[in-house]
Amino acid sequence: MSKRLGTVVAVLMAAGSMAGAQTNTFSTGTTFTTPAITGFATTGAEMAGMLVSWRFAGSATVFSSAWGNLGGGFFGVSGLNGFGLRMGGASDTFTSNWELTNSSTQRLQFIQMRGAPGRTLFDCGWTGTSCVNTGGGGSEGTAASSTGWSHQQTGGTFAGTVLGAYTNSVGVGANPDVGDLFESLLITFQGDMGASATYNFRADTDSSPSGRDVPTPTIPEPSTYLLMGTGLLGLMSIRRKRKA
Repeated sequence: MSKRLGTVVAVLMAAGSMAGAQTNTFSTGTTFTTPAITGFATTGAEMAGMLVSWRFAGSATVFSSAWGNLGGGFFGVSGLNGFGLRMGGASDTFTSNWELTNSSTQRLQFIQMRGAPGRTLFDCGWTGTSCVNTGGGGSEGTAASSTGWSHQQTGGTFAGTVLGAYTNSVGVGANPDVGDLFESLLITFQGDMGASATYNFRADTDSSPSGRDVPTPTIPEPSTYLLMGTGLLGLMSIRRKRKA
């Protein structure tokens, strides 16, 4: 099932105006690869197993939990330290909201979603040459993928500045990544997200075909290891000369 460009107009109308300033960044990080993408209209239920992490202000502890069935037609993470992130089990991430709640008495600093454990890829809006800051771009990026939607606030009570960081680019089969598919999305709340606050956003995802086809880090070619070794030997030689 592929996404239709006409959906972009409806999504923009539904998003309304954002409450606060927002910026997304996109970086290669660790390169991942997946043999194929079979779920372009990925739903909340299809992301089961994705790793969700978060941290509260004033604490060094990073909590983590796997995305799963919450009941009542929703999938996500809920009931842990007052943190909750969910989406409808049958809802397409291209057109539907992620719902984040902080019902604790603490301030939330960030959330991070690592897609690989749940066969999930984050697909940004693509212009043909780069990702758009927020929203849809209307073009397919990596061959054998589809159109995407960059992280964008769509509602909630949080009105501060939000920073989204896409990392770990993903290639599909023999098609190298071009910078539109990512394994991780980190969302940071500047000044922290207050207690009892909510944050709704849109961020498109795609799916790998089976549990055995989890996106994995690309293994460097033997020639890459040779270059790395040569570089290390060169550094050691320079250090010896300096000591002499």
